[in-house]
Amino acid sequence: MEHLAPNKLPVHGGDTTTVLVTIPLESLRDELGTGTVVGGEPMSASAVRRLACTAGIIPVVLGGQSEVLDLGRTRRLFSPAQRKAMRLRDQHCRAEGCTIPAGWCEAHHLDPWSRGGKTDLDRGVLLCSWHHHRAHDPTHTAEKLPNGDIRFHRRP
Repeated sequence: MEHLAPNKLPVHGGDTTTVLVTIPLESLRDELGTGTVVGGEPMSASAVRRLACTAGIIPVVLGGQSEVLDLGRTRRLFSPAQRKAMRLRDQHCRAEGCTIPAGWCEAHHLDPWSRGGKTDLDRGVLLCSWHHHRAHDPTHTAEKLPNGDIRFHRRP
């Protein structure tokens, strides 16, 4: 993906590139094992989870014999209208103490989409790229504070 022509990619904050990734559901949930980008190399489950948050991933759930069991939910990403509403609501990255403007932020599912989270406005939050990566870092947990901010904690 690093080799895609920049002029063919969307602008920051706009519609994202669609990538087709295969990974066993258990691997995605347990963050173990690998997934594969169609036409690409294997990647860790945590890398697949990071991609799934910002790219238009079409989840293909495979059974034991690699048969397609489910093509996933049809609404994976936050819509442009939802992202606008988040920009109005959040104003900036919602990580505690971060002031990166909302226009530079990415929409994040508070409940991981891969674990049944919904693409609903009240379950989404804007995070800058740095904090969005932190939200998917398996060495950290995220806590939503009463004021809507997100506080990150290092796992023991």
